[in-house]
Amino acid sequence: MGRRDKEILLLSILLTLILLRTIYTQTSTDTRQPSIDEAQLPERPKPTDTKRVVALYSDRGTWNESVIALENMFQWANHTVQLIDARYINEKELNDFSIICFPGGDMYQYSQDIASIGKEKIRNFIRDGGGYIGICGGAYFASENVVWRGTELPMKPLSLFQGTAKGPSDEIIPYPDYTMCKVNIVNITHQITTDYSDAEWMLYYWGPVLLLEKDADAIILGNYDKIDLPAMIAFDYGYGKAILIGTHPEIEENTLRDGTNWGNELDDRGSDWDLLNRAVQSLENR
Repeated sequence: MGRRDKEILLLSILLTLILLRTIYTQTSTDTRQPSIDEAQLPERPKPTDTKRVVALYSDRGTWNESVIALENMFQWANHTVQLIDARYINEKELNDFSIICFPGGDMYQYSQDIASIGKEKIRNFIRDGGGYIGICGGAYFASENVVWRGTELPMKPLSLFQGTAKGPSDEIIPYPDYTMCKVNIVNITHQITTDYSDAEWMLYYWGPVLLLEKDADAIILGNYDKIDLPAMIAFDYGYGKAILIGTHPEIEENTLRDGTNWGNELDDRGSDWDLLNRAVQSLENR
């Protein structure tokens, strides 16, 4: 075999190795095996000419996966997202936003880091026409009273609605486990749940039961199936509106489009992003 033939042979071997390495890399990194047919996921909302900026809280105590999933959901819904922290709320104005969202996480830490003046700024923002979305920890934070594992926490929450956020519920699943849970839609006339299916399956991860006081002016949208108590509520606050959800509709357990790998072992029965997007739209239709 001549020198040229050897060079050709070595080049062929090298190209073969590169090709095999490329194929291996692609197959090893693409580990997604979603059980949801992504073609059946909700269609992305059409963009509007209205400037819609969501302030998404991301600071100590927030559950990182919830922040990532919510950021991806809001962007899918054609919103601009700005991550803000406690210092931003305490020191700056919120006038540039249409919605402020508190994700899942440690509501006690939220209350400790956001000063009294920051809490008042949030209330004024909503009162003047802004929207509030509270997911799990963000729902706890919005209540008047927070009861955690049978004990009322010594904290000063936002007090947006008259009632108590109480959890986690061992009747749904014993703490500290998590599960997919059935939420029965109990109001089909509200903008968020109009003509909706009779139930949604969502991640339950230590979320609250939203116990309204007798005279509380709030609408119950959905109840936890196992305990028949409120999981989702909506209410007006001054000229603004608030939506509180004890579960995690932002987490897409069987697809990576939420930007996380979390919960892939769970049996998700469909995307909840359409429901969450309806909540966003309801806050902006004032």
